[in-house]
Amino acid sequence: MLYGGEYFGEYVYRQPATTAEVLNLVTAAQEDPYRGYAGDGDSRWTPEAVRDWWRDRGRVTEYLESLLPRWSSSDRPDEREAAEGLRDFAAYITEGLGGDLRQYLFRLEEGCYRKNSGPLPELR
Repeated sequence: MLYGGEYFGEYVYRQPATTAEVLNLVTAAQEDPYRGYAGDGDSRWTPEAVRDWWRDRGRVTEYLESLLPRWSSSDRPDEREAAEGLRDFAAYITEGLGGDLRQYLFRLEEGCYRKNSGPLPELR
């Protein structure tokens, strides 16, 4: 999870990959007084919207890079902790997000996750 946006709320920048991460996400959602966690991504994301976001991902990395110096050296422990999330998110955009988005595109386009090792849609 990371913090940001207009109201400086939490957001999930990647799907949980371990049991512990799933439990942390469920706990955060249960404790969120504003009900900001939702499982409605499929009703908001289309293949075109995913590809548009990917093409414009430089805006996100610029935003993360602009926050990192201030949060890394902040006197506030929560901002220093969030700086770690900034680094993780930036690394994920570079190293793993493209593959995950291609799998998500397959699910959006085909209605299920890929069951074999066939080709995945391109992000273009």
